[in-house]
Amino acid sequence: MKFENDQMNDFLGKLASNSPVPGGGGAAALTSALSVALSSMVFNLTIGKKSYDNLNKEEQDKVQNSLDCATLKLKEFQQFINKDGEAFLALMESYKLPKETEEDKEERRKRILEGLNNAMMVPFTLMKETVQFMEHILNAARFGNPNVISDAGVSAILAKASVESSYLNVMINLKSLKDANKEIVEQESKALLAKAENIKNEIMTIVYDKL
Repeated sequence: MKFENDQMNDFLGKLASNSPVPGGGGAAALTSALSVALSSMVFNLTIGKKSYDNLNKEEQDKVQNSLDCATLKLKEFQQFINKDGEAFLALMESYKLPKETEEDKEERRKRILEGLNNAMMVPFTLMKETVQFMEHILNAARFGNPNVISDAGVSAILAKASVESSYLNVMINLKSLKDANKEIVEQESKALLAKAENIKNEIMTIVYDKL
């Protein structure tokens, strides 16, 4: 499974097909990658330009650090497309396990719970990492080349969309889990969703003020 190597029309064709993989989780991962790519463009069109020279040393360092982070996250978020698909397929396979004996049933139940947990943790991790990256989008809005300030805004909108999409994927798997961490993950997911909204609003205020 190497969805990140697909051409865009290939991936979209698979997404539109009757195959459950890739699905919403893969689309969320792609959206995070698009957000990162746009922020990276803003940073690349800032460094070496007049607007960059007008920044102080600390601000310039923030721009460079954010670009470095974006370079790493772009590949990482593309890999999440496969991670999501692999987690979903593994869960589907667990439902196909035999249930003829009590031992079969216990093994099947164990594998299903493991599959649900993994299918939940992939979008949960994507949520966390996307929200963390939104702080770098804030740097793009604050210190980026004003000629591409709209791209920083689009990056923020995409990041928030990915976080909310991932939240849905967390919750649909979480509802079938009964372990002690369920409530903790639910609370953390809601907090991440709220944080993403707050950061996005902060970014968009800066963007609209600069348009």
